[in-house]
Amino acid sequence: MKQFFLASLLMLMISSLSAQSETAIKETQNAVLDVYYTHSTNRCAGCKAIEKETLETLNSQFKQQLDNGEIAVHIVNIDLKKNKSLVDQFKVWGSSLFIVKNGDTEHKIDLTKEGFAMARTKPEEFRAVVAKTIKEQLN
Repeated sequence: MKQFFLASLLMLMISSLSAQSETAIKETQNAVLDVYYTHSTNRCAGCKAIEKETLETLNSQFKQQLDNGEIAVHIVNIDLKKNKSLVDQFKVWGSSLFIVKNGDTEHKIDLTKEGFAMARTKPEEFRAVVAKTIKEQLN
């Protein structure tokens, strides 16, 4: 019963994040930076860690930029039909982490490799890479 409750709570939290990101897509068309984390419905521990550490970095180091719309976060389930155009645009097939400046998806920064290499086992290092990348793009 406890496992069922924890699983239900986790799904509710993930749904909440997805709903927030969909709202962010609509409301922040003029963001300087867009942070896209894509994932499939079934995710491994590494995939979940990438999302968790990215959101933690953004909320702890870039809260003001998030609040004023300078940075927008998009958590995208690639298995949902409504996200097909974004999946096609980014050519994603699984979990990915992209930083896009001024809507220029052709020159996006792909931090997927770093995410899988560090987010779960070296979260501090991964957060540092994400923060450094975002700071460079904001300047």
